[in-house]
Amino acid sequence: MEKKTNIITNIVVVIFIVLGIVGISFIISEYSDVVENDIASRNYLQQDSITRHEMETDLCIAINLGKNSSASDNSEEIDEYIQKINNSMNDCKELMKKYEAIPKTAEEDKQYHLVKTAMNQYNEIISNEILTQIVDNHYETANTIYYDRFINKRNGLDDSLNSLLYITDESIDSRYDKVVRNTKLLCVFFTLFGIILLVIINLLESRRKKAVKNLETAVDTNEKTQQSLNNAIFKDTVTDTYNRFSFVVEYGSNNVNVSSEEAYYFIMFDIKDFSGINIRFGSDAGDKLLVATVEKLKNVYDDASIYRTGSDEFVVVVKASDSVESLEKITKLTERAYSSLTTDNSINNCNVRADYDIAVVKKSGPSVVDMGIHNVLKQTMTEGASAASGHWKYSEAN
Repeated sequence: MEKKTNIITNIVVVIFIVLGIVGISFIISEYSDVVENDIASRNYLQQDSITRHEMETDLCIAINLGKNSSASDNSEEIDEYIQKINNSMNDCKELMKKYEAIPKTAEEDKQYHLVKTAMNQYNEIISNEILTQIVDNHYETANTIYYDRFINKRNGLDDSLNSLLYITDESIDSRYDKVVRNTKLLCVFFTLFGIILLVIINLLESRRKKAVKNLETAVDTNEKTQQSLNNAIFKDTVTDTYNRFSFVVEYGSNNVNVSSEEAYYFIMFDIKDFSGINIRFGSDAGDKLLVATVEKLKNVYDDASIYRTGSDEFVVVVKASDSVESLEKITKLTERAYSSLTTDNSINNCNVRADYDIAVVKKSGPSVVDMGIHNVLKQTMTEGASAASGHWKYSEAN
């Protein structure tokens, strides 16, 4: 009889253990699904939102470049922005394809179809209307479409996306509550089996901590990705200084006001025969020369903003008072910069020396600065008044 009881007890214990294992597997599977869907859904939607905001920025810049100056002067830049906009649209489509592949509830799927419809209308306005007008040089028409129709579509898309995020959060919370409820039932179920219960609790706790750590890692990775994205957008990858896009955003998106008794000095440095240096010493040496150029400019101009605005072109922006003393200081600094830049650079066991064309443009207040300053710098490079040393040319912008 005792033997029979032991057999029955063992069978019961085995059944409970098997059920417990099945229960644990179910809970882990459910919890993993919650975590993975949470991270994946949010990442794809957030990345889509970031990409669309960048695309809208590029769209505004392209329109403003066409409106604020001769389209032929900025045609290459406008074409670049059109290409960037098309690339961004393709990136958004890929992100939403990935999001579409994630398992969703019926309510989520229904809201996603509304979002998809809004996105298609949003993309059609950009591709078939605004970009078409930009390509045809009808910038005012493109601007009118942007403010009269596009913004409404964008706001509608934002509302649909926010609703989708809200529904997704509710769905995740519901699944998470289900996991918590099943976990509690499982704990009660294994109350009769103390050691087994402790083991299961420890396993669940370990799983919970791991899931929290994964979530924290995902958040940290997302923040680092955002920082990397900002650097990729606004920083030059070779010299780690501001790039041309940063210069366009600063002086092309919004006019910069120069107050009275204040002056902005724009100093352009253009490396002579940079392509020849690349041919003679190699592109790696050319890149190192670019880095050395930025380092030397930073050593001379302490409180200046430095932009790489072309393959061999840099612009230094110095904010100062509108005084004779400030002009004399800029003159001395520019002479120092020329002397430093034209000394030999030891690169890859070779002495690489470069010469520079330099233009200095002063913009006094009260006035505004826009992207036209770049054209003034280019014009000063060839037509400006020569400095006493003959090393650079100078002009004052109206």
